[in-house]
Amino acid sequence: MIEMNSNLDEYVAFNLYGGFGKEGDKYHIFNTKTPLPWCNIMANENFGTVVSSYGTVYTYYKNSQGFKITNWCNDWISFSPGESFKGIYDENYNLEYGFGYSKVLQEDHYINKEMDIFIPRDDNVKIQKITLENKYSKSQECVIEYKLEPVLGVAKETNTTYILCREKDGVMEFKNPYSIEFSDCIVFTTVKGSSKNTKVEYLQDSYTIKITTNIDANSKEEYSILLGCGEKSEDIDKMLQKYENKELVEEEHKRTLEYWKKLVKRDFKLEDKYLEIMANGWLLYQCIVCRLFARSGFYQSGGAIGYRDQLQDTLALISSWPEKTRDQIILNSSKQFEKGDVLHWWHMHSNAGIRTYFSDDYLWLPYVLSEYVEKTGDISILDEETCFLEDKPMGDRREVYDVYHQIDKKASVYEHAKLAICYGLSRVNEENGLLDIGDGDWNDGFSNIRGESVWLTFFMMDILKRFSKIAKIKNDIEMEKLCDKKRHIFKHSIIDNTWDKDHFVRAFFENGEVLGANSSRECKIDLISQAWAVIAMKDYPDVKNELKEALKSADKYLVDKENMIVKLLYPAFDKPKNNPGYIKAYVPGIRENGGQYTHAATWLAKAYFELGQKKEGIDILRYINPIYHSDTKEKADKYMVEPYVVAADIYSNPEHIGRGGWTWYTGAAAWTYKVIEDYLIDKNKE
Repeated sequence: MIEMNSNLDEYVAFNLYGGFGKEGDKYHIFNTKTPLPWCNIMANENFGTVVSSYGTVYTYYKNSQGFKITNWCNDWISFSPGESFKGIYDENYNLEYGFGYSKVLQEDHYINKEMDIFIPRDDNVKIQKITLENKYSKSQECVIEYKLEPVLGVAKETNTTYILCREKDGVMEFKNPYSIEFSDCIVFTTVKGSSKNTKVEYLQDSYTIKITTNIDANSKEEYSILLGCGEKSEDIDKMLQKYENKELVEEEHKRTLEYWKKLVKRDFKLEDKYLEIMANGWLLYQCIVCRLFARSGFYQSGGAIGYRDQLQDTLALISSWPEKTRDQIILNSSKQFEKGDVLHWWHMHSNAGIRTYFSDDYLWLPYVLSEYVEKTGDISILDEETCFLEDKPMGDRREVYDVYHQIDKKASVYEHAKLAICYGLSRVNEENGLLDIGDGDWNDGFSNIRGESVWLTFFMMDILKRFSKIAKIKNDIEMEKLCDKKRHIFKHSIIDNTWDKDHFVRAFFENGEVLGANSSRECKIDLISQAWAVIAMKDYPDVKNELKEALKSADKYLVDKENMIVKLLYPAFDKPKNNPGYIKAYVPGIRENGGQYTHAATWLAKAYFELGQKKEGIDILRYINPIYHSDTKEKADKYMVEPYVVAADIYSNPEHIGRGGWTWYTGAAAWTYKVIEDYLIDKNKE
């Protein structure tokens, strides 16, 4: 059992709940009564689980939304987990979180109880390896119960009544034959590696395994509880055989930890210890295990692949895992319609997705492709061919959820990216020369503006600059010239229509009224217009003063240095004259509505670095860094969420100022890592 060392110097950022180990790659929780559930996620590409300081949250197979093996609960007040224990992980326990594993430690009546939880790299199973050590001079009995609340589908309310359960040869199996997409899936749970001193009972009525162990004096007993899923009996038999004894389980445990260490661990040397900890593993782990593998967390269990989301996530992997970025680019290119628009998100297992009028999704393909080619020199990806999706007209609907199959028409990745740009260029307002915002741009909450997006126009400018180099590689002179020409035209449209004394406005409503101007009653200034003005126009000498002034305005109105918050916009929407969309449904100062939206805050840091303002850029990275919000108990009680992963948002509302919003499932992790890697790491010293 982990003992809290009396020398607090043994832990970094210790806050009386827990702290990082000296190396920064482990987080120890000694007081599990954390303000909110502090979670860890373990997953491979097909199988995963979420555990928390309050207990196990749930486990899923293939799709964290569509096939939850156990019930997902995100109610932290009346926490009702999909899996629970008696005898371990139930009271007076400590936790250790690391990359690819969680460890539970508990002591009862001179019995040390240790449980290592991990998901093997290549098997669809969760292994909970339990070690019981009797430190007493007489033998003792230890009873551990593992209870499941099976779902085998989307939700308990709609799926539980259809579950069939049986016990066969010491394995409890579950199946939902009425599932449309997962009827072949067999969930199993069993105990492996136990000795003759252990008795295992399978209580089908309560979906519980009861394990009774007699432990000799001053000795140990070990066994593993498995929870897994397969679509064929042979798949299950193979896993059961593989993890038959404790030696095989221990080998896989070491192999899993080594895999994650190799995948996410870095050795960056930074002047700031807290930034160094996040950059040397936690940011990449959050990005890969949560965003790319699980696509789930405590606050959201989405399961789907977001077109813009996962492309941006893989931006952070270009240096360390370029194959993943390459695969994501190719996959996303296959989710495009012949018109040039794309699915907003989709489920891989069913090909079901949603077609919308969001205006930035399709542009992330040429953005990420350009970055990938520039950083890797891999031009072969440009000639990879993928099919288009079948066209299912939207009619008068603003979005359509359907199953979309591929058609027998292909294009190269280069042509897909070029088509995306040309489709975007076709959506320009002739009066002001800006791009159509559709039903929202990067900010989904601007769903009712229906005019033009200033940010999107900046984004397109940056893409055109990048893609002209790609067009040159392909000897596409016409496209190269088009990129250069349109970029300069957009620049003049921006200067003529969007500069407002000391900053750039955000958008124009369908009725022509401006959003994000000094004259606006609410949202007088928006963060991403200022950040991307710099990113897109930094090489234009004639707007240098405007760019510096825009960042000064962002600092003045949006950066709360006292509370270390970078607001997305100011003031928040409360009673707007024009309805901007669902963003106003949020309480002022919460999430996009005037709170910190961390994804956008990373772009402000990027903008500072682009202008050579390194100190200001580092300051923003510190405000983003969760460790700075939680390195004392007072701070942790205010911030409430995990100290080791980036939060999607932080509240600026006076009643909850400084409180973290949902964690883990945010693209801010990838962007934070990317900004650190791009601007603070000396490539010559790596």
